[in-house]
Amino acid sequence: MHCRLIGLAASAALLVPLVAGPAAAQGTMKTSRMSAMVAYAAVSTAVETCAKQNQQVTAVVLDPGGAQQAFLRGDGAGIHTVEMADYKAYTALSFRTDGIDLVERASKGNVPAAIGKLPRLILAQGGVVIRAGEEIVGAIGVSGARGNNIDTACARAAIDHIKDQLK
Repeated sequence: MHCRLIGLAASAALLVPLVAGPAAAQGTMKTSRMSAMVAYAAVSTAVETCAKQNQQVTAVVLDPGGAQQAFLRGDGAGIHTVEMADYKAYTALSFRTDGIDLVERASKGNVPAAIGKLPRLILAQGGVVIRAGEEIVGAIGVSGARGNNIDTACARAAIDHIKDQLK
């Protein structure tokens, strides 16, 4: 009996790597995110683009997990713009769509239920998803510009500036 148990244990030990190998590979995920320099280039471009239009803004880039990766408060930007830029990026990232598109949906009566109920979610233009191909690698939020969706335009200008570095 003792010999038989050792034989079963040895057989089981040989099977564990076969079973654990593919299962372990399925237990991990590969994600991409921007480098710190690319994220910084995005926030600095957004702030600079808005400044050229006499708009004082803050820009924030979040990584795919929602953590701040880069942040720049432009000269003269109000203190409230810091939190608002983060919220705008976080909302775009959470819903995997630009804030301006969420605002458009809401104007037709289709407001996402989580808005107003969960922290860091806000229904406002200025948050834009950043993609490398089809993969979301972050989001940028811009806050502080006055009117006409200028925040969104500055965020999109920033993404256009870094797009070649996201391939």
